[in-house]
Amino acid sequence: MAELKFPSSEDAQKASRLFRKGEWFRIRQGIYIDTPDPEEITKTLNNNWMEVACNIINGPVAIARTAVELRPAGGRLYFVSSNLRAHRAVEVGHLKFDIWPGNTDLGVEQISLGMKRSSAARYCLENLASSRGDENSRKTLGNQWVESELVKVIRRRGEGAINELRDEARGLSSDLGLEKEFEKLNAMIASLLRTHPAEGILQTRSGIAEAKGEPFDQIRLERFRGLGEYLETTELTKNDYEYDKASWRNLTFFESYFSNFIEGTEFTLEEAEEIAFETRLIYERHQDSHDILANIEISGDMSEMHKVPADTIELIDILKVRHGLLLAERPDKRPGEFKEKPNKAGGTDFVLPELLEGTLVQGFDVYQSLPLGMPRAIFMHFMISDIHPFDDGNGRLSRVMMNSELVSRDQHKTIIPIVHRESYLNGLRAATRQGRFRTMVKVLHQMQCYTASLDWGEYGEVKAVIQGHAADKEPDEGIAIFNKVIAKLGGHYPAG
Repeated sequence: MAELKFPSSEDAQKASRLFRKGEWFRIRQGIYIDTPDPEEITKTLNNNWMEVACNIINGPVAIARTAVELRPAGGRLYFVSSNLRAHRAVEVGHLKFDIWPGNTDLGVEQISLGMKRSSAARYCLENLASSRGDENSRKTLGNQWVESELVKVIRRRGEGAINELRDEARGLSSDLGLEKEFEKLNAMIASLLRTHPAEGILQTRSGIAEAKGEPFDQIRLERFRGLGEYLETTELTKNDYEYDKASWRNLTFFESYFSNFIEGTEFTLEEAEEIAFETRLIYERHQDSHDILANIEISGDMSEMHKVPADTIELIDILKVRHGLLLAERPDKRPGEFKEKPNKAGGTDFVLPELLEGTLVQGFDVYQSLPLGMPRAIFMHFMISDIHPFDDGNGRLSRVMMNSELVSRDQHKTIIPIVHRESYLNGLRAATRQGRFRTMVKVLHQMQCYTASLDWGEYGEVKAVIQGHAADKEPDEGIAIFNKVIAKLGGHYPAG
């Protein structure tokens, strides 16, 4: 692993000697690295930007978006220093350190031995200031980000915490020259606490919902938090996926075939092959045939499957678009439209229509708190399944959303073979009805491990393996054979 070198004045001659010998490589004056590889230099600078900042800035305080993200944004980082009289920009390799003169004592907190950052109250003010440039690299995150952050404070810590933040920001604003920014912040908080109209002030869906006191399903939210806590304590091995056109096509076919079979759209494997590979619709089963084709259309679209929501507005948009595609040939199911009447399955009543969006908003906060990859994928799957936001197609949609989370992180999709259907549904029932998550998490993770264990490159070969494992059989026919296969996959899933 490459290592940065910051030789002291006493070691300057040694550094020059190592530089001349080609053992060290100069990035800028006083900063060296022990590799000439540009990719390694970029990676090392990105991972060690704090150390670099402490070397080039006396008493640095990370501000604005840098205080929040704690990483470079488009190669830029933002600071204040009490030792400057004017703005200064320092380039170190591909990184640009923007440093302004400013207060380094008020509203700050220590984040490393040599560096501080703005406190929450201060960085909320700083990020409300206007800034120019590309949104991926500009200095401030803007009004909508601050609004979303305030909503999180209210939901996680209550109204008392948001009032404390406002009081601190009020005290800081005059000393930092951010009086106008405090006016914006104060108006936002007043609207969120419903002491001031939200119209013209709030811009995000979550902020507006908070201001309206939009109702949500409290029982579901507690369940979502319970799943989040379980996932935080469960170590799930990663199963990386390297794209290959043939394997992607074959995997997508079985993913869609099995997903529809779970929901009762039952075809033989040979019939499904005709539908998928020859686009031949089965006589008198026009809509069922299209269900498989629609699933393949979404799951096989690499760019679509890389799309994951950054906020609840995007989540709702993605859900509606994908549902509209999945059920395009079933107009009676109102494709792309949230349910207007309560729905249930077996003994489970799902979230009421009037609580639907509020519950999605609340659940999304838990989703964002989880690690990327499998933990978020499992949570997204369960949240959509447990809310059941549409009249029909919720199971297939929840599995598409799960696999989208995995694909976006270059991890293997999860398929649920027919033989494991009962175990999968039992896991969902235990999570939904009893708040017990072990079986569901175990099934979903083991099925990802199983999927990753197969070579999907040649269709005939992988089909033969799947049939040899009895994965395409009904549970009572093939579960004994299949369980012997997955028992070798390992994995530890704590009680919960």
